Amino acid sequence: MKPIFKRSRHNPILTPDDMPFRAGAVLNPGATRQGSDVVLLIRAELSSGRSDIYTARSKDGVCNWQISDEPILRHGEPEYRYEEYGCEDPRVVYIDEEKTWYITYTAYSSVGAAIAIARSTDLVTAERLCLALSPNNKDGTLFPRKVGGQWMMLHRPDAGGGIENIWIASSPDLIHWGNPHSLLPEGKGPAWDGVKVGTGPPPLLTEEGWLLLYHGVKQYAGAQVYRVGSALLDSTTPHQVLARSPYFIFQADAWYEMSGLVPNVVFPTGLLTSGDELWLYYGAADSCICLATASIQDVLSTLEAPTKQGAVWLPQNEV
Repeated sequence: MKPIFKRSRHNPILTPDDMPFRAGAVLNPGATRQGSDVVLLIRAELSSGRSDIYTARSKDGVCNWQISDEPILRHGEPEYRYEEYGCEDPRVVYIDEEKTWYITYTAYSSVGAAIAIARSTDLVTAERLCLALSPNNKDGTLFPRKVGGQWMMLHRPDAGGGIENIWIASSPDLIHWGNPHSLLPEGKGPAWDGVKVGTGPPPLLTEEGWLLLYHGVKQYAGAQVYRVGSALLDSTTPHQVLARSPYFIFQADAWYEMSGLVPNVVFPTGLLTSGDELWLYYGAADSCICLATASIQDVLSTLEAPTKQGAVWLPQNEV
């Protein structure tokens, strides 16, 4: 079968050696554009083990990255106690009507992992907006526009008992979040995403609906393997899943994905478009940052309606 995604020949495009400071890993970037620059918000794990979020800028989105000397979000600042251990795994959307970037990230502290939101008008400094969802919760990802007059966010709470599904919540103001719905469940039995699923980059609006790339995990002999799948959400009621890929569409194959701090991991967090092409920025083996590209239509072609999979993906409670 022809691969859906094609890896950049420059991979890995960012490694710890590219940082202007000592780092143990760089991973899981948010991606956006600012003028003629591609900007990645990168998680840098410091030699202390804590993580901060830095910016990396490039004219072509592939090479010649300029790394900020100071983080845009720094862990351990006294007034933000829920970031005591780190600011991790950012996703970013640009809200055109506000001329502002909104950043969702994991705030990690002694009380667990929570989802925080910050905003920036220049991608140099950021203002914390709120701690949106309490522990244990990860993979917070905003939609890039309101839906039905509400802001929407995907997230992955730990429900206990090994249940980790993708949920959706809404907000009138990006601060107060509610109306939760379980959106995308783990796969069943030996499925490629049967251990847990989590949100990838912000959803992309297409003519067919909101295209979502997500990560799924399967357990193999004591080791977890992270792969990428896709789903399609209704454009006006995104709590409704229209279709889902029954199989993974991207997995660790290259040496930099199979060998690292956490082997066999591709973790998608940043997404840009260039015409009909998706540019997927992802963390590889929890150690470096890579890029892969695919046709939007090729990704959409992997989707199957729920009836074809013998399952119904509608949440139990309708909006």
